[in-house]
Amino acid sequence: MDFTGARAAILEHNSERNLHEKPDVDDDDFGEMCFRIYDSTRYDYAIEVKWFQSAKGKLGTLESSWGVVREIDVNKMKFKLVSDWESHWIKVEYLVSVTK
Repeated sequence: MDFTGARAAILEHNSERNLHEKPDVDDDDFGEMCFRIYDSTRYDYAIEVKWFQSAKGKLGTLESSWGVVREIDVNKMKFKLVSDWESHWIKVEYLVSVTK
């Protein structure tokens, strides 16, 4: 293996080291998260959301943000989390946690 190939292998290994599989969420926790998302739209309060962001196959990173849910797209199973400086469309299938 030449220097370029070795360097590429090392970079590949390092990039995968920070990736994780999506955590399992049980049905009760999922139901509670959906309830908090709906309540955020209804009562206009901020929540913190953590979700899985796929990066490479089944591996990815955990992202987080806080804000108020401004829109729910039932057909596409996602919601829009809005804060003062950013917004995210988050698919409910990637939810990891939602806290008030």
